Amino acid sequence: MRLLYVSSFFFLLTQFHFRMIKNIKIGFLAPYSSIYPEMVPSLISGFYSAIPEKYHNIFQIIPEYIGQGGEKQVIEAANKLLNFNQVDILSGLISYRILPSIIPSIENRKKMGFFFDTGEYIPYTHHISDNVFFNSFQMWQSQFALGDWAHKQFGEKGAVITPIYDGGYHLQSAFRQGVAMAGASELDFHVLNYNPEGSQVTEQIQELFQQLKKASPSFIHALFCGNEALEFYDEFCKSGLNKQIPLIVSAHMASDEILKQVSNLDLKFYSASMWNYHSKEQTNLQFKQKVNRFAGQKPDFYTLLGYETGLLFEKLIPEFQKRDWNEIKKRLKTETIEGPRGKRSFFLNSEYATPLIDIEKIAFHANSVSKIVIEQGKAMQYNHATYEKIHKENVSGWQNPYLCV
Repeated sequence: MRLLYVSSFFFLLTQFHFRMIKNIKIGFLAPYSSIYPEMVPSLISGFYSAIPEKYHNIFQIIPEYIGQGGEKQVIEAANKLLNFNQVDILSGLISYRILPSIIPSIENRKKMGFFFDTGEYIPYTHHISDNVFFNSFQMWQSQFALGDWAHKQFGEKGAVITPIYDGGYHLQSAFRQGVAMAGASELDFHVLNYNPEGSQVTEQIQELFQQLKKASPSFIHALFCGNEALEFYDEFCKSGLNKQIPLIVSAHMASDEILKQVSNLDLKFYSASMWNYHSKEQTNLQFKQKVNRFAGQKPDFYTLLGYETGLLFEKLIPEFQKRDWNEIKKRLKTETIEGPRGKRSFFLNSEYATPLIDIEKIAFHANSVSKIVIEQGKAMQYNHATYEKIHKENVSGWQNPYLCV
């Protein structure tokens, strides 16, 4: 009887101790995307895939919908998470354009921010906050590498085609700076007119293609997302330019999600990749295995962003258990992880890790896609003077995260 009493006492003591350990509440700003409708679930499943199951209950993720990620919705959602839900970390997919509006709320409440982005904007050149950290897919870096490679490979002068939406970010600016730093003196830009009643592509691009036939640029760089990317490929095949003038496309246009929808077309083009799903590197194989075991899904780059963050947070489990926020923030400024796309760091300064970039040749045959890495791309260092130049040149103020349309 005494043994039963002692066992019950220790059980209750254990349960009391468990309840005394508050879990870490992460408020997650969750935007809408018709292009990647599973972006938020994918990122969250990637996060938990990287953390051993016994530690899953340490982190509680509280999503808050922010529509397409405009400033008003983000501020309201952030304040709700910080004030009402009392989250410890404010996180989510947001645009760098919104950051200055929510950082005061994070700092005044002595909280921490950890945000994700596709890399549609280059990071700020000035200090943002000691309490805010990032994991970016850095798509702009692939654009810079493509510009540098395109000029060295094909020479003067190329042409860029983009609709207003895609042209409103730093993606086209980064490509142009890559071309310029490779030695180019000229680059033509063609921005399609906005047409709210119909397609931005099919109703106007054939006329542009006829102009390009006469101008005969050394290459064409296409920057489209969503259905417009699919429409561009279809119209490019019809134009007579296919395989006549080299085509270079953005990383999103060369994603598996897009390519499988146009694999019936007779296309050949070039792009840049910062993560190879089919890589045989051990870190990539482990990533795919863990995601499959936890979520039973094929990972995409949003899953990758979550997974990398999970690897980072796993390193800080003892600090999270003690809720030692000063030590957590200190560690996050210098901590790195080795993931499927190499070394990653998470604090914006001149030592922020640059990505490994593969220049790829992509072709289709019998409804199958062939990707061949033909060269290593050049990334821009994070202390380069060009950063400030790109920020000053881009004044559109697009607020929603790229692909949130």
